[in-house]
Amino acid sequence: MVAPSILRDPVLRALMAGALLATAWVFAGPWPDAASWLVQAALDGVFIWFSWQVATRPRIDRSVRRFWRGTTLGGCFFLLGDLYQTVAAARDPALNAAAGTVQTVLVAVGLGSIVWVMLTHPIRVVGRERTRLWLDAATVLCGVAVFAWYFSLSGESTPDTPAQIAVALVGSGLMLVSAFGMCKLLLSGAAPFTFRAGIVGVTSAALVGLETSLHTVVAAASEPGVLAVRLLPCFLLAAAPRIQQLQMRIEPSGVTARKRRPYSRLPYIAVGATQALLIVALLDGGLNLRAWGVVAGVVAITALVVVRQSVAFSDNAELLINLDASMLRLRQQERRFRSLVQHASDVTLVIGGRGRVTYASPALQRVLGLGPEEALGLDPRDLVHPEDRPIADRLRQRLEGSPRTTVTVQLRAGSADGAWRWLQLVATNLVDDPSVEGIIVNARDVSEERQLQERLRYDATHDTLTKLANRAFFDERVRLFASEAPHAETTMAILAVDLDDFKPVNDALGHHVGDALLVAVAERLRRCVLPSDTVARLGGDEFAILLPATSYTGATAIADQILAAFQEPAYVDGHEVPIRASIGIAVGTGADVDTLLRDADAAMYAVKHNGKGRYLYADHRGPSR
Repeated sequence: MVAPSILRDPVLRALMAGALLATAWVFAGPWPDAASWLVQAALDGVFIWFSWQVATRPRIDRSVRRFWRGTTLGGCFFLLGDLYQTVAAARDPALNAAAGTVQTVLVAVGLGSIVWVMLTHPIRVVGRERTRLWLDAATVLCGVAVFAWYFSLSGESTPDTPAQIAVALVGSGLMLVSAFGMCKLLLSGAAPFTFRAGIVGVTSAALVGLETSLHTVVAAASEPGVLAVRLLPCFLLAAAPRIQQLQMRIEPSGVTARKRRPYSRLPYIAVGATQALLIVALLDGGLNLRAWGVVAGVVAITALVVVRQSVAFSDNAELLINLDASMLRLRQQERRFRSLVQHASDVTLVIGGRGRVTYASPALQRVLGLGPEEALGLDPRDLVHPEDRPIADRLRQRLEGSPRTTVTVQLRAGSADGAWRWLQLVATNLVDDPSVEGIIVNARDVSEERQLQERLRYDATHDTLTKLANRAFFDERVRLFASEAPHAETTMAILAVDLDDFKPVNDALGHHVGDALLVAVAERLRRCVLPSDTVARLGGDEFAILLPATSYTGATAIADQILAAFQEPAYVDGHEVPIRASIGIAVGTGADVDTLLRDADAAMYAVKHNGKGRYLYADHRGPSR
């Protein structure tokens, strides 16, 4: 199931229409101040409702739930402050649009609640990486502080009284703490909101903070246009949790988890921006109070960057030390390996012009159980496995008539005990060498290496528990089929299968029962498909099935077989365990390979959210049950 476009959401459209009508009311109404505060209170209520819906959504991450509960609490304080100011403006129309002391305190408490959950949200970095994260966030924080200081003291807004100074400091402080919290979450790579919701929320917070820092400017401005502009951050704040709801249809946990880069450009952008601001401040008014604040900020940012670079230099030095130690160990291992190879008892054969063995080293007895004298006059092809004789023939063809040519191959040779051993052959044509007059073959027993390679290859492509294909092998099979017929009319189907209510099995009966249940499910899935199909365990209780050259009808038949196979409960460790699964189906050609698995997965989640125990097509063209 693909998430709908945000702009197509009827709730957001209704919110936008209401905001436009409210703005028009502020423009045309006889009491614009009271109307402005009343609209803000209404938007606060919308924000509280949407935030609470996100916070109470089932199966979301615990840290995400805590974050949205904190935002809901903050919205309640916003609502109280705006309602108080609405009543105050209605009682005394002479008041302008500026917030009073009570409203400012309530909004500050609400914003403090949101900032607290941002600052205490867990970040998934440790050690030196955590230190670098805090230094980067602090650098950006200083940059925001410099701009907040500069603009809060701009022009006519320069504070003349202690009260004005306090308001400016509170506004700047709110901007700083908000920026620091958002910066920490963005740099950590694990924010408690989706990307789009975060962008809208950050924009709203920035506008609110800027408005607060410029409090003394808007305090004297009560024109309807100014009041309408002030509604923009309130509208964005109300829309952010609704966007979170829409995006969580794709990311149910609510966490935006992204791989964190080893570096961030934000601190360097902050350095460049503050230095440019310093030049502007000096050209604008010389070394006044505003410019001295920018100078102090530039010095602080420079100090942070120096500390950050010192940490980086220390990390690089440690990295070089570790690298040198690793290189030393590698050289020691290389010398040890060379010594072992030089003293290894490999087989050496000389094959004469008639294709017969003219010399065999004593190691032949150890490797194949055949004495050197017994091998004289023997055709080496007689020792080669029948399936590998074409390899031996091609080897001879490449060497004949090509003096000094060396060819390396691997093939199986029979030993005296009847076993087949893998040999790695390095053959060189030295027929033109009078001391040899033949082809030298150095043979090394690599049977154990081949077995290890096959085992590693199997382990790398199969799940350890169920012996099914893993995600990497499944993706490889999908790509292989798509490459064989990328534009053909032949379609393939992908089924995303997820067990329903699997976690209670682990919790109630133990993980050993859960593991045994997964093995039983894997066996039933195997029995429902053909040998040419691929069944994979993607992780946990998630499975996927690739059905090459399969139409909607064939995919439906397989899905029906799977659901029928799951009708019979599994008997594990004396327990009767029912099996239910939600299945998502996507069908397409090789050109659709990039979206098939994603669409099947989305369809499966749609089943989970709407009943479980059935299947559904991603594009809804096929039947569902």
